[in-house]
Amino acid sequence: MNNSYRFYIPLILLLLSMRVLASNLPDYLLEQAINLSDGDTVTLADYQDDKPVYLKFWASWCQPCLEQMPHFQKVQKQYGNEIVVISINIDMNDNQQAVQTMIKQFGLTMPMAIDESGDLAQAFHLLGTPYHLLFDRHSNLVHHGHEANKLLDNKLALVAEAQDINMVDAGSLLEGGAELLLPVEDGRAHGLFFTATWCDWYLAESRSQVARHCAAAQEKMNDVVKQHPDIIWHGIISRLWTSEKDVAEYRDKFSIDHDLHIDQRNEWFYRYGVKKFPTLVLVENGKEIYRVEGDFDINQLPID
Repeated sequence: MNNSYRFYIPLILLLLSMRVLASNLPDYLLEQAINLSDGDTVTLADYQDDKPVYLKFWASWCQPCLEQMPHFQKVQKQYGNEIVVISINIDMNDNQQAVQTMIKQFGLTMPMAIDESGDLAQAFHLLGTPYHLLFDRHSNLVHHGHEANKLLDNKLALVAEAQDINMVDAGSLLEGGAELLLPVEDGRAHGLFFTATWCDWYLAESRSQVARHCAAAQEKMNDVVKQHPDIIWHGIISRLWTSEKDVAEYRDKFSIDHDLHIDQRNEWFYRYGVKKFPTLVLVENGKEIYRVEGDFDINQLPID
C-alpha cells in the first residue's frame, strides 16, 4: 500500500469518529451558563462525551409541574449517578420561599437553578411548563416535551445505559415565532403592559393575589389608555401556553381596545427583564423611565 494512503486512513477514521461525537446543538447552547443555587456554574459542554443531561423547567404555581414532581425525584434517585439531572425554576411570579417549599414537599435532591435573568428560558425556547429537555452523552438533543410519560422514561433508560438513540432536530430549540416590532424608539412615549391571558384565572388558586392584580390592572389599563391617548399603548402577552385564539377571547373578556401582541420570541419580556405578571413599563426612546408590578394606582403614574 502506498505510504500516503497509510497516512490518510487513520486521519479519515479520526474525522469520522469526531463527526459521530459532535453535538447537534449550536455552540451557544453548549456554552450556555446554568447557574446553580449552590454557587456552581455548569454548561452542557462540561458533560459532553461524558454524561447525558436532563433539564426540567418548572414553576411552583404550575399544576402539571407539581403533579410531575414525584416522577422527577424518582428519575434523580434512579439515574442520578448516570444522568446529570438539573431542576430549573423559571422564576416567573415565583419566589425563593415557594421554591424551597416545593423542594421540601417533594424531597427534591437534584441540583437546582433559578432562572432569575431569564437567560435559560430564552436560550432553550421555553414555550410552557413543565418542559423536559434530554441530551445524550454527546450533548445531542434526544427529547423535548411537556409530558412525564413512557416515551420520556424509555429514553432516560437508554441514555443511562449509554445507548445511542435517535436525535431530535435541534431546530426545535431555535426561535421561530414572528418578530414583534414595536416603534418604541420613535421619540414618543410608549406604555408596555406585560401580562398573560391566563393570569387572572389559572393563578386564582395558587397565586390568588396575582390573579386579582392581573384582572384589576387590565381594567385600569383600559381606563388609562382612554385618559392618555398621547401615549402609544401596547399590551404584550406572554407566549407561554398562549395562542391567537386565547388573545381574542381575552380581548373580548376585558373589552380591550388597545393593541395586544403575543411576544412570540419572548424578546420584549426578556429585553425589559419582566418576571412578574402584570407589569407596566413606560419608555421614551426605548429607555425605561418607570415601572410598576402588580396592581397600580392610575393617579400615581408619572403621566402629565
